[in-house]
Amino acid sequence: MKESYITEVEQSKKLQPVNTTKKNMHQQRNSTRVISFTSGKGGVGKTNMTINLAVALAKAGNKVLILDADLGLANVDILLGITTKYTLQHVLNGERTIDEIIVDGPTGVSVIPAASGVESLSNLGTEEKMLLMDALDNLSLEFDYLLIDTRAGISSDVMFFNAASAEIFVVINNEPTSLTDAYAVIKVLANNYNEKSFSIISNDVKDANEGKQAFACLQRSVDRFLKVKLSYLGHVPTDPMVNEAVRCQRALLEVHPSSRAGLAVSAIARNIDDGFQLQKVKGGMQFFFKRLLDLEVSQGI
Repeated sequence: MKESYITEVEQSKKLQPVNTTKKNMHQQRNSTRVISFTSGKGGVGKTNMTINLAVALAKAGNKVLILDADLGLANVDILLGITTKYTLQHVLNGERTIDEIIVDGPTGVSVIPAASGVESLSNLGTEEKMLLMDALDNLSLEFDYLLIDTRAGISSDVMFFNAASAEIFVVINNEPTSLTDAYAVIKVLANNYNEKSFSIISNDVKDANEGKQAFACLQRSVDRFLKVKLSYLGHVPTDPMVNEAVRCQRALLEVHPSSRAGLAVSAIARNIDDGFQLQKVKGGMQFFFKRLLDLEVSQGI
């Protein structure tokens, strides 16, 4: 196993030429790109997608921060095998600052861990949300990317983080329940929060055709009933190396970067990163905080 891992890492390095301009890219950008990852139902690989895209973006020379926004049932740290002494609970309780709870993940990725098994955190009140906003505000412009891993479903906290983000990535697979629930999330965000644009990733599909098929099915429903734009970011194929990485509590791109799924995630990350400076998004980290304030006032959440 160790020999195979070394071979894959070496192969991955050969496949990824060093981009020397990336080292100074952070200084050239004037905002943090804030992306939320969401799904209608659990089990589609949303958290895995967040983690591995973070690793891929970090490998490209970006400073990446993951916010585990599944506040009551945190699992980013579990999937990465990270031991966390402090969590967002300590920040909201006034016991620690946001800087004091950030932990290091693979390839230089930073993680803001949430608590697990704390029911009160799964339904934040206005005061807690404001405290979290103020804490995150201190991190403005320190990172190129803030990736927010929301929990599945359409709860108020899920809508809160999605609607406040500059971009929303919806992770689906080709199962009817996944597509139905993804449509429900998009519908709520479109009708109640005036969101008009969503990016879609087909995960755990047989091949590119099945990935496009899943997207097309969702697209038909959206075109029929909603006035929003869907953009297809690509697919990640079913790969036994994904489950192996989960069992090892490591990021797939850390231990099997040249696996089928690993290469697919890297390709999606390149597309995301290449369009950073060209793509017109709703704003960066500063916009995120303004949106949080607006949502507090307009939605009463």
